[in-house]
Amino acid sequence: MVEDIRALVRVDSVKGEAYPGAPFGSGPAAALDTALALARREGFSARNVDGYVGVVDFNGAPTELGILAHLDVVPAGNGWDSDPFGMIEKEGWLIGRGVSDDKGPALLTLYMAKFFKEYCDKTGGTLPYTLRVLLGCSEETGMTDVDYYLERNPMPAFCFTPDAEFPVGYGEKGNFGGVFV
Repeated sequence: MVEDIRALVRVDSVKGEAYPGAPFGSGPAAALDTALALARREGFSARNVDGYVGVVDFNGAPTELGILAHLDVVPAGNGWDSDPFGMIEKEGWLIGRGVSDDKGPALLTLYMAKFFKEYCDKTGGTLPYTLRVLLGCSEETGMTDVDYYLERNPMPAFCFTPDAEFPVGYGEKGNFGGVFV
C-alpha cells in the first residue's frame, strides 16, 4: 500500500495546460492513468471519463454508493526538506505532496474496495450497494471534473469524500468569497 501511495505521489499532478484527453494537463492525466492502472491490477472495472474523472466500480446491488477522491494537488511551494514528489517515511509519517490531500485517501479507498471484493469473492456474498470510486482531477482548481461527470452520469444515491481531515469534514455545501473593508 505504501508503495502504491508513493507511485501516486511521484506524479506531479498540478494543473497544467489542457490538451485533448487531458483537460487539466499532463500531470493530472498521468495521476489518473496511474490510479486506474492500480485499480485494474486489483481486478476492478476502471474507466477514464475523458480525463476529467476516473470511475472504479465494484458491483453490488443497483443503488450506488459513491466515494469521491481527487488526484490533483496544489503547487508544492517552499519549505520542503525533501522532494515533495519523492515521498519519504519519517518517524512513522509519510511525507509528500498529496499524501493526505488526497492521493493517500484515494488509494486507501481503492484498498477498502479491494477488501470488500476479496470478502465477497470468498463468501459468495454481494454488497448491498454498488461501490463507485470517483477519482477527480480538478478538486483543487474548481471541481469542474465533478460537474462534467454529473452532466453525463446520474448522481450516486449516497456520496462522501475521504479528503484530508476526514472524518472531521461532514459536508461542503459551496464556497464563499468576499472582500471585507
